[in-house]
Amino acid sequence: MKTECKKTSDDFLDLLIPNQVRIYAYILSMVRNYHDADDVLQNTVKTMFEKYEDSKPIDNFVAWGIQIAYFKILDFRKKKANTRVQYDQQLFDKFSDMVEQNQTKDEGMERLENCIRKLNSRSRKMVELRYYQDFKPRQISSLLGLSVTNVYKIMSRIHGKLLACLKAAPAD
Repeated sequence: MKTECKKTSDDFLDLLIPNQVRIYAYILSMVRNYHDADDVLQNTVKTMFEKYEDSKPIDNFVAWGIQIAYFKILDFRKKKANTRVQYDQQLFDKFSDMVEQNQTKDEGMERLENCIRKLNSRSRKMVELRYYQDFKPRQISSLLGLSVTNVYKIMSRIHGKLLACLKAAPAD
């Protein structure tokens, strides 16, 4: 019995270790905060391990892990729903749809990066500050000399442009 459990955990780890970065990248793209993404990843891996034996055979371990992560992110978002900063639901849904359509993370990120490159330099700078450097809107407003309200409005317009670009970009 212990040998079977050890074999199961070894098999699971053999699949998880080379693929954990891709699952984490998906979570981070949806959560945008390293601390929160770490918590979501921990919950995701725990659930993956608990369901691993019953889910065999798993054709695509990363897609399976991302599907579990999607539901963990939804749980996270529900818990965070009463916080001041709300996530753009349409953008979240678009990214999730891309995963559900069995597009790889790399293809989706490449499409998103292409859309970001199409933005004007000011918009690209705001995306970089907000999502790559994890600046909060208040920090961005101070840095760029804008009101916090304007930062939210500009980011909302940027989200709309990115969403339109992602919808228009052909799926490979």
